Amino acid sequence: MRSNVKLGRISGIEVGLHYSWFIIAALIVLSLGERFREANPNWGASQIWIAALFTAGLFFVSLLLHELAHSLVAQKRGLKVRAITLFALGGVSQIQDDATDAKTEFWVAIAGPIASLFIGFGCLLIAPRLGWQGSSKPCTAASGIFFWLGYINVGLTIFNMIPGYPLDGGRVLRAILWAVTRNADRSTRIAAGVGQVVAFLFILDGMWRFFSGSGIDALWIAFIGWFLMDAAKGSYAQVEAAAALRGIRSSLNGGRNEAKDAA
Repeated sequence: MRSNVKLGRISGIEVGLHYSWFIIAALIVLSLGERFREANPNWGASQIWIAALFTAGLFFVSLLLHELAHSLVAQKRGLKVRAITLFALGGVSQIQDDATDAKTEFWVAIAGPIASLFIGFGCLLIAPRLGWQGSSKPCTAASGIFFWLGYINVGLTIFNMIPGYPLDGGRVLRAILWAVTRNADRSTRIAAGVGQVVAFLFILDGMWRFFSGSGIDALWIAFIGWFLMDAAKGSYAQVEAAAALRGIRSSLNGGRNEAKDAA
């Protein structure tokens, strides 16, 4: 995925935004604005929307830190990272090289969730010190920002660790399977298969919730499931294509060797 808006470079990695980022940013601001209004009826409109904007802005900074964790660990393990793009469903680190071993795959995959977990718990520890007394009680703008930022990042960590390839949890599963089977392709096939099952369950859950009266939020669950299904199928197809290509090359090399022997 290419960036439509360039933000600069960090450690030689191009950072940018996809156009879809602005859609999810607006939805997050509207959602946070509603939550702040319900929890703090004494807040004025300007206070509510400023807090919502700051929380959304800091959330996307935390997404960038999540992807930077992936990218910097990848660089440290000798992999080339071209860019980081933030888009509607989060962010993606465009790592040009494939991991050469299970250990590299594991640490690159787990780095992002670890970063999000540290950010989340750090914010949740700060919020009470700034006056947070519970989601149903009025609070200061600063404490509200830190609480919701912590809540979102912990939720992001849990979601990313779902063992559905190509989510981070799916990549961690692939790394573990790779270490056990000693076969990268087989591990990817298994992880991608698990990813498709997880995606299908997301779609079913979202549709069930929608027709049970949960409203538009349920369709987001189904949409995420559809996205994961498409990504998992793509990963499976990519492995099959790469394996087929290696088979063709092996056959060609074998034919050339036979021709040389005959000559």
